[in-house]
Amino acid sequence: MNYFKLVFLFVLCLSVNSLFAQGKDTEVIDTPTAYTLGKGTYKFSFLAYDQGGVEFKAFLGLHDMVYLGVSIDVQHAIGKEKAEFNIPGVVGKIKLTEGSESLPLAIALGYDSFYLGNEGFEHNEINELNEMIYGPFWVFTGAIYLFDSIQFLSGGLRIPTQPHYRLNNTSYFVSLDVPLGTFFRFLLETERIYWNFRDNEDWLFNLGLKYNYFDQISFMIGVIFQAHERPNRFFRLGYTAEF
Repeated sequence: MNYFKLVFLFVLCLSVNSLFAQGKDTEVIDTPTAYTLGKGTYKFSFLAYDQGGVEFKAFLGLHDMVYLGVSIDVQHAIGKEKAEFNIPGVVGKIKLTEGSESLPLAIALGYDSFYLGNEGFEHNEINELNEMIYGPFWVFTGAIYLFDSIQFLSGGLRIPTQPHYRLNNTSYFVSLDVPLGTFFRFLLETERIYWNFRDNEDWLFNLGLKYNYFDQISFMIGVIFQAHERPNRFFRLGYTAEF
């Protein structure tokens, strides 16, 4: 845990000279933000995770406050094991507030996919290992300014519902998105913090570095940590454009 605290303090202490104009992302690593796409904007992403799993995701901005899309997940798509296609899931988000002087937070509700982790849920009751699951979420995001730079801090709650409903595994998440210069972002998040803070050894700590070419093409590499487990490496490719 001390390692993550040192990384967090290092990022906060980065000294830069100006506010950079990188856009607001709709997600951090494996957790959402409260931001949405502009109307007529579409986005594709490809995620490769542990044991050859891949997820394809695409969504479209129907309004500046709403987007809708679909996610397709294939376990063991890469490698010698038999590929397993999971049920495609709908993804979407509705932004309730944009953020103002009286309430400087963006707040959103949505339904999205998230990674289960290489050890599954508590006791691996039904869900398989390394599975992508879906569920509703609530999230808030605020911009904070330190050392003449901007960071985006998010937090929220989500409930796993597809393919197996597990109300008892409702969990919190917290993330920090730090733009570094014109193209790079440092990403830090904690997820799978159960609603009653049980089983803290099952919490996931994710680190990522993202290259974002003018908010159109992105490449992310990162690591997911869990206590007493081997780190899980992943990468994500993304493309964003407008009609």
